[in-house]
Amino acid sequence: MAVKISGVLKDGAGKPVVNCAIELRARRTSPTVVAHVVATCVTDNNGAYVIEAEPGYYEVALHCNGWQPTRVGDIDVAPTDAPGTLNAFLNAPKDGDLRPEVMKRFEEMVAQAQQSAGAAAGNAQQTAQDVAAAATARDDAQRFAEKARQDATVTAEDRKATAEDVTSTGANAAAAGQSAQDAAGYARAAEQAKNDIDAALTGTLKMANHLSEIAAAGEKAQQKSRDNLGLK
Repeated sequence: MAVKISGVLKDGAGKPVVNCAIELRARRTSPTVVAHVVATCVTDNNGAYVIEAEPGYYEVALHCNGWQPTRVGDIDVAPTDAPGTLNAFLNAPKDGDLRPEVMKRFEEMVAQAQQSAGAAAGNAQQTAQDVAAAATARDDAQRFAEKARQDATVTAEDRKATAEDVTSTGANAAAAGQSAQDAAGYARAAEQAKNDIDAALTGTLKMANHLSEIAAAGEKAQQKSRDNLGLK
């Protein structure tokens, strides 16, 4: 299906270029055009042109009165192209223009991907190192905590033992004081008991002596002894 290429051919001052032959030379064979076949369109008095171009790849040249034939570029006409001016088709990107840009973009993407992969590998290595350091710090903290717990336990036990020793010492001192007091009391009680026994023995001996006297002296002596003893 032909694509309509139309417009007004103008010079640099904006004036129409009249009676100028626009030549389309096929660069390669397409389904409808054979390579090197030339199509020509001449502008009218207003510089207007209309070309029904078959799909294909063309070299464009201008043959104007008083000018040398000039090759102005290539156009690639596709069946899906919308109608446009010759300028638009000449300015459209070509396969030769696109391919280096695509390859350049692809190379940039590959380089960026490699850079990202390298950065990711570095980050992964750093992350692994950070994890190992964190694990070491955690183990150290656990050891320090266990050591502190053990030290605290030993300190608490020492304080408990010290408190028990102080309590025991106080209790022993109190017991010793009480024992001393008890011993003094016992000594006083023993002394009193000794005195009481001595007094009782003295009384008993006196009683025994008087009874002996009573028995020896008879009734009268007994009566006198009773009187002396205060017995009735």
